[in-house]
Amino acid sequence: MPIKIYNNQDEVKLDCKKVCKFLSCIESKLRLKRDIVYNIIFVDDKEIRKLNRKYRSKDRVTDVLSFRYESRDDVPACKDADIFISPKTAKRNAKLFKEEFYTEILRLIIHGILHSLDFSDYTKRTKEIMWSKQEDTLKCILHWD
Repeated sequence: MPIKIYNNQDEVKLDCKKVCKFLSCIESKLRLKRDIVYNIIFVDDKEIRKLNRKYRSKDRVTDVLSFRYESRDDVPACKDADIFISPKTAKRNAKLFKEEFYTEILRLIIHGILHSLDFSDYTKRTKEIMWSKQEDTLKCILHWD
């Protein structure tokens, strides 16, 4: 399975099994390649803020950050993507947008994976394309039979 989950936070109770049951649907819908590992790493607000500051020069908490690595010395044939998600921020956003918490978590997983696949949301046009793909994928996996 190219998507792996790591819960490195304890700010928000998170049922990783509930999230994992949707991973094969995400893999299928986004046609993820088997040679790339997508590490979904749940972190606290302090850690995601630190990463945001270090790598994006933005000194604030965010909900998701995505990093793609073409190769690693210890795994020469593997490509990885690390997607950091703050469940605490996701929970705040879910409440703000009147969304179910796990739906927001799945949305952020999809969003991070799309960034690692070179989708961008930095212009109005690219944001429309990316968010359309994101919401279409989310809707599809939530109604997966």
